[in-house]
Amino acid sequence: MNYAEDGMRYCGGAMITDTTAEAEKRQNQIFARLSGEQKVRLAMELSDSVRDIAWEGFCRRHPLVSEKRLRAMFFKEIHGVESLKRPEGQGDE
Repeated sequence: MNYAEDGMRYCGGAMITDTTAEAEKRQNQIFARLSGEQKVRLAMELSDSVRDIAWEGFCRRHPLVSEKRLRAMFFKEIHGVESLKRPEGQGDE
């Protein structure tokens, strides 16, 4: 991996980030000053944001599917397995 004249990182000719080397350096300095708790909180917030973006895209790709079914499909897409939670009225009683 190397930096081109524009400051972007490239690998095999493909740009792998939209962050300049200087911006990345500054981000790393800021991140290094965060406490462990702050880093965990930031990671959780980023995870929530990514999941929300993925959910919105998933809903747009399946506009005719009920929300209940969408949630089951999304769970499988994200985790690779069916949800263990059974639909209401189909549990062992």
